[in-house]
Formats: sequence, C-alpha cells, structure tokens
Amino acid sequence: TLFVCTVTPERPHANRAYERFADHGPVALLPLAERRCGLVLTVPTEQAAEVTALDDEGFLAFAQQRFGWRLGRLARPGKRHPYAIKRVAAGRLTGPRAVLVGNAAQTVHPIGAQGFNLGLRDALTLAELVAAAADPGAPALLQHYAARRAPDREGTMGMSHGLVQLACLEQPLLGPLRSLALLACDRVPPLRSLLARKGMGFRAEPPQAVLERLP
Repeated sequence: TLFVCTVTPERPHANRAYERFADHGPVALLPLAERRCGLVLTVPTEQAAEVTALDDEGFLAFAQQRFGWRLGRLARPGKRHPYAIKRVAAGRLTGPRAVLVGNAAQTVHPIGAQGFNLGLRDALTLAELVAAAADPGAPALLQHYAARRAPDREGTMGMSHGLVQLACLEQPLLGPLRSLALLACDRVPPLRSLLARKGMGFRAEPPQAVLERLP
C-alpha cells in the first residue's frame, strides 16, 4: 500500500527527486514548488491500517525513519491518501476505432517513476502515426501502434517489476547484494548509461519527439 502526501523538508530539495530502497519497499521524495515535496511511502498491506491511524506527528516520525535525514527534518504534512498497489495491463490495446494509452493501457508500480513517462511515449507515438495518416482510426494503423509500443511497454513494466523485487528483499542476508547492485548502477558508467537509456524508453522504435535533435 502506498501513502501519498506533501511534506516540507528542512533543506531545499534543489529540484532533485530522491528514492530510498528498503526491505519494506521504496520511499520517495519528489520536488514540488515552494520547497514542498511529494512523499510516496510504501508499506506492507498488513501495516496499512496502523499507518492510517497515526496522527501527523507520528506519521512524520515514521516517514523520517523510513527516508532518513538527507533533506533534514520533514514537517507540515498534507492530507495523506492510501492507495492499494495493483499491477494492471490491458490484454489488448486496440478496438474498433479506439486505442488505449497511458494508464488506461497499463499501470506500473511507481518505483522509478516510469508510468507517467511511458504514457507520454504512448501519446507521442500515437500522435506521430495519426499525423501522417489519411484515416486515424484505420485498423492497420492502430495495430501498427500496438506493435510499435510493445517493446517499450513490456520492457518498462518488466523493469519496474524487477526494481520492486530488488527493493523488497525480505531476506536479511541478501540486503548487501541489493546495495552492491545499486552502487554498481551509480559507479559503473556503462551500466548507469544503459539503465538511463532504458528508463528513457530507448527500446525498438521510440517516438521521434523524444530523440535528440542535433544542429
């Protein structure tokens, strides 16, 4: 279960997003305006009722313990909302003169913040195909859209699911392996570059709008 709310950290976030991986799931702070941050806190579902019952002071103490002190003390929590996490993927993306994009086509775990970017690439690809088509609802065009999006869609969902498995290792002896893997992603440039490119959707044929334009 995810708990989502806003908080104000003691130190400026400098427009950086932070995500911490722990045995009970990831916790993230996402930069907002006026020094606020969006807090996304994962807890095991059996603990959700206990966290819901916490007052603001207790919730902040719990969030601080889970996230740490990288941005100093957390304060001023907004209204929090619990969301049960459920992975959903449409078995078919197209119908008669209709197509599913973004969260209508798939919902992925918010770890790594890939769902929104995946939806943008869905929309950009569809716009690119429709712009060059005489009939934007032609079955062949919609089938081409679905086939073109399949590698990015499946790859992003698989990567997000793999990150969840990496982040929620319940065996204490495997914790150091998780830390080593994350350290390698940070310190080994080719691995870091590969992970970044996959996160940006560079699989098969990405939409033209996301490709770099060189003079």
